[in-house]
Amino acid sequence: MVVSAGAGYSSDWVSGAGLDIEEGYCVTLVRGVGPREVLHRLGVGDAAIRTATWSEFTAERRACASARILPGVAAAFVVGEYVVLVEDVGYRGHLPEWAGPVSRGTVAANVYLSPTSLREELRVFRDGEQVAFIDGDDPEAVEGRDGEMAGRLIELTFDALKPWDEGDPAPEGLDDGRVDLLQVACDYFGLQPAAADISGPVLGALVEYR
Repeated sequence: MVVSAGAGYSSDWVSGAGLDIEEGYCVTLVRGVGPREVLHRLGVGDAAIRTATWSEFTAERRACASARILPGVAAAFVVGEYVVLVEDVGYRGHLPEWAGPVSRGTVAANVYLSPTSLREELRVFRDGEQVAFIDGDDPEAVEGRDGEMAGRLIELTFDALKPWDEGDPAPEGLDDGRVDLLQVACDYFGLQPAAADISGPVLGALVEYR
């Protein structure tokens, strides 16, 4: 478990105690849009959407994978006024052609961790347009024209700085550790998701990725 001393953020919700997706994920935080509408904007039709627990969805996905079909799970958890859209093996949320519609009329932040390269990226979209980007390999360089937003994101990268290995001394600078960009996104919106937030039934679907 990793806990943010400043904001009280804990990574339990994505670890083995929660979603168990630490080895790769695509997580999108969306403000003020309902879970079914967020799934619609991600291209998921009503016929595919149902209510189940995360473990039930992932068990179904594994069963499909054994039949040589490779779907992923997209689930829209409600945390306060936000939807936390989780794709376990997917990637739509970080692509502008999908994230644009998801952020229509609101603000959305996406964090994508590649399961192969382990490269982590954060994108912020506002009303269909990308307004900020952070590469986890160079977290101090925030791309975007909104200076106030960039300044806040840089502050949050220092709050989310962790040692490379658990148990190592706290890093003194960005070159001495890693930045948890998922924490940066949650802290930007003031969210502290907990395992309890993602343990019950949720609207979601199996999604085919090509």
